[in-house]
Amino acid sequence: MTPDIIAALGPADRINAYAAATGYPNGLFIGGDGRIVGTWIMGNNYRVRSSYYGGYPAGYLRRVRAMFPEKRSALHVFSGKVDLDAFPGKRVDINPELEPDFVDDAQTLASVPLETFDIILADPPYSVEDAERYQTSMVKRNKVMDALSRCRPGTHVVWLDQVLPMYRKADWEIEGVIGMVKSTNHRFRIITIFKKRG
Repeated sequence: MTPDIIAALGPADRINAYAAATGYPNGLFIGGDGRIVGTWIMGNNYRVRSSYYGGYPAGYLRRVRAMFPEKRSALHVFSGKVDLDAFPGKRVDINPELEPDFVDDAQTLASVPLETFDIILADPPYSVEDAERYQTSMVKRNKVMDALSRCRPGTHVVWLDQVLPMYRKADWEIEGVIGMVKSTNHRFRIITIFKKRG
């Protein structure tokens, strides 16, 4: 892709790129407000490629990567043991035993050169119980979004969670909201796609 085409990718382009790369049935469309909306049904595959508790479900990173073909520098926040074959990038985690590229608190990201990344993937602990499982305290989502506001304009944040994090509309616009269903007895989740305003 040329830089002009990269800069011009809009919601319809992302949906088309997703369909072309994955071949999955069309579950995404442009809503009345111009945002990407839809549902991803992840199926009955219980595998977590990284084998880490709470890791991304099989196929998730492939789907996200398909929507952002122009992105070249990814950061995985709350990374755990993310599958970098599916979506290469740098990792930040508060637990040094996981050997992330940056050992840092996602609520500050003080040591992370955020301006060098063009896409951020975030999957925080959803509950106090999840945080305890990771042996960490529960994250304040709004502080993470504030820390991420140091990203350069045009950077996307793909946030997987059970809630919409608080954010400043002066810093971020929402480009998409995708519901994610994994299988029976699994939590429903929402993928919120944020774009950093200029």
